[in-house]
Amino acid sequence: MNETENRNVDVDSIHTRLLYLGLVMNVLAPVLLLSFGVFLKSKGIGGDMGAGRNTFFWVLIAVAFSEIPVIYLVRKTTLSARKAYLDSHPQAIYSQLLFQWGIIIFAISLSPAFYGLIYYLMGGTLERFMLFVAFTLLCFMLFKPKLEELYSIVEKRYNADENVKGV
Repeated sequence: MNETENRNVDVDSIHTRLLYLGLVMNVLAPVLLLSFGVFLKSKGIGGDMGAGRNTFFWVLIAVAFSEIPVIYLVRKTTLSARKAYLDSHPQAIYSQLLFQWGIIIFAISLSPAFYGLIYYLMGGTLERFMLFVAFTLLCFMLFKPKLEELYSIVEKRYNADENVKGV
């Protein structure tokens, strides 16, 4: 039996729940947005930006690419920034924090799909909208929580607790 299981944090369950949530947020939601955008366009809803469409596309692409370092920083700093909060709460709160951490990462990863929807409804092409959806899927694949990473985070937390108690 793993030490982590003895400490009331079911990392395997958290990881599974996070992956299911990630699939819903970063696979199903972009596909639904794509379908919704195509449906709205077929009903005649949407605009035509004219000459500014290409510039708007590149601005949105730049914003979408700028989210990669944001996701990386959130992923690396969120849990360490909440250490004081964790020190004053029971271990069950820690599993909730890991789940919230995943939600934040998936939400930031989902935003390029929304950019694509806005671009598409403002007169953009379906191919470029699909590029934004693909970027969302790429962010999910790059930044989804890995089981070893979650075990490492939980172990660091418990090792820090034991060091404090041992002093």
